[in-house]
Amino acid sequence: MNTLVIFAISFAILGSCLGDEDKEKKKGKVVAFYKCLACESEEAFAAHAKCEELRPEKSKVNLQDCYKKLVPEKHLENDATRWKYYCDNPEEVAKTYDCIASPNYLKSLTEEDIASLKKFKDCVKEMKKHYCHDDD
Repeated sequence: MNTLVIFAISFAILGSCLGDEDKEKKKGKVVAFYKCLACESEEAFAAHAKCEELRPEKSKVNLQDCYKKLVPEKHLENDATRWKYYCDNPEEVAKTYDCIASPNYLKSLTEEDIASLKKFKDCVKEMKKHYCHDDD
């Protein structure tokens, strides 16, 4: 019986670790895309702005709150200065991702919010076909 309990606990720990690995892999892909996008063209920024319109209001507020916490005020004047900041400081993209994906925010999402975020994500995936290609 003890062997079975140890096996079950080990399996649960492994599953937890793999879940964290999947989260880190996803984060890595998102961060790589936004690092690239930040140094792209006005056309790419405009395409992304259209995708941003699909975010639910709660997500837009969360994103703006994260910008205010992490991006120096002079770079928040407009989208172009914010994109330039991220292009010049690509390590800041990961910090913003961590802020946006905070557990408290994620727990607050409704099914409707999640559906809107899926539309946003699908829009961004379409963008990736034209900008910042990667292997997947």
